[in-house]
Amino acid sequence: MERSSDKILWENIALGDYKAFDSMYDSYGATLLSIASKKLGDTDAAMDVVQELFIDIWQRRHAINIQTSIKSYLISALHFKVFMYFRRQGVQQKHIDNYKLYVEPYSDDELFSAKLYEEQFENLQEAIEESVREMPLRMKEVFQLKYYKALNNKEIADSLGLSTQTVKNQLSKALQQIRRHMEEQQVDVIYFALIGLMCI
Repeated sequence: MERSSDKILWENIALGDYKAFDSMYDSYGATLLSIASKKLGDTDAAMDVVQELFIDIWQRRHAINIQTSIKSYLISALHFKVFMYFRRQGVQQKHIDNYKLYVEPYSDDELFSAKLYEEQFENLQEAIEESVREMPLRMKEVFQLKYYKALNNKEIADSLGLSTQTVKNQLSKALQQIRRHMEEQQVDVIYFALIGLMCI
């Protein structure tokens, strides 16, 4: 969907057009469910998370300002919902431990709080999209398959005809580039941990 079409669709949703909302769900619901299922390993939990995401979007439609594509916004918002699911389940600590460099200065209340995340969401989206646009083709392909399709490293390697080590190297470089853009967009680097988590 082009940006102009996205703009019209979202304007209608913001005005309370439920048919437009249904259209958004029909366009992206299956993709979001696929990503959530791969990340959670539980179809029922994935369905709950996706449903929670769409309910939240409908309830907050007047306050949401989408500057990127709707698809990109939804996928990033889903990643946050998945992270919060792990947080509620108490199983995310093994991942957070890998990112202590970024999260140690923050209290538990500050760590990935919904309010703080929403305040920086627009800049986070811009940082990701700008980074992806500037990535070399191979790096872009690898990152998009990981972040937007939730493929594992072996699936990406098989799809692109690469070794798994090459995939890992490209993802590492992609994350470094995203972090630079996050700093330029003045997005708190704590959210680099969230992006990194979704690329595991």
